[in-house]
Amino acid sequence: MLESKEELTRERIEALRVELKPAERILQIIHSNFVVGSSFLVGVLYFQSQNIAGNNAPVPLLFLIVAVFAVLPSFIVPVLVRSMRPNPDERTVSQLATAYQVSHIIGCAMLETGIIFSAFAFLFNLVKEVPQWFVFVPAFLILVLLLRFPLPGKLTDWVIEQLESRR
Repeated sequence: MLESKEELTRERIEALRVELKPAERILQIIHSNFVVGSSFLVGVLYFQSQNIAGNNAPVPLLFLIVAVFAVLPSFIVPVLVRSMRPNPDERTVSQLATAYQVSHIIGCAMLETGIIFSAFAFLFNLVKEVPQWFVFVPAFLILVLLLRFPLPGKLTDWVIEQLESRR
């Protein structure tokens, strides 16, 4: 545990990087699961669909609107969740890492909701016809999810930033 008055030395930062490496790896595995699961579901629903029409078919607006509106909250809510924790001066390194992990998972789940809901347009009886180009809606959201992949060191850098803000 890091005391609030303790200096963050180079050795302590390197120790934190080693300590938080498993938490970063777990977050990357969870994020990969979101990507693979969403991609698989979109693929299955698309290739099993019998309602794909030409590009002149009407746009299923409900599915498009819900898919698009899932993007912005998926970026805003994790930031709000990270900042809502009570009294940051008393949080330990593991509590900070857990807060980051949970907020990232919440953001991914919100984005995955948009992906899955847009893929539901390909179900047999929900929409009479879906234009061929509509497959790009869940594909775009999957791309956004891929771009949010937690890079190595991102969690650790956030924890170090929070610890340094105590001083």
